[in-house]
Amino acid sequence: MKPPVFASWLLVALAGERLAEVIAGDLEEEFALRDPRGASGWYLSQVLRSSIPLLSIRTPQTALVALLAVAMPVLLLDRLWSFIYSQIPLKDGLNRAPEFLIVNLILVCLCAALSRSKPWATFGAAALALWVSVGHAPLLYSILVLTLAPASAWMSR
Repeated sequence: MKPPVFASWLLVALAGERLAEVIAGDLEEEFALRDPRGASGWYLSQVLRSSIPLLSIRTPQTALVALLAVAMPVLLLDRLWSFIYSQIPLKDGLNRAPEFLIVNLILVCLCAALSRSKPWATFGAAALALWVSVGHAPLLYSILVLTLAPASAWMSR
């Protein structure tokens, strides 16, 4: 008898692969001793009950990686753009050049893929960076950053 696939997947998603192996080993020992009719429900309930403590262990690390990998390129390039345009008379406050936005988007997706952080953390970091950025970001650019950065993190797994 095997534990439910969804509960096993959820445990890996919450705890990470290393910690999930340890926790799953203990849960599977107890799972094997239980009545087959209620064992799957018990296993899932144990995973759900431990989700908040597992998230509290992993969230600071995951959020920090996502902030460094996704938010920093957006903010640094945004500050660079702002500085460059502030040095040109009568150019301060103009919309960003499309080439700037494309390079920034590619860099953000590359950094998100290399960081291997959680897609939800990557989305949050990208949203925070867009919110804090200096100038007005075009709507299409914002949508692309908020969808492609988490997708890049997810596809790199």
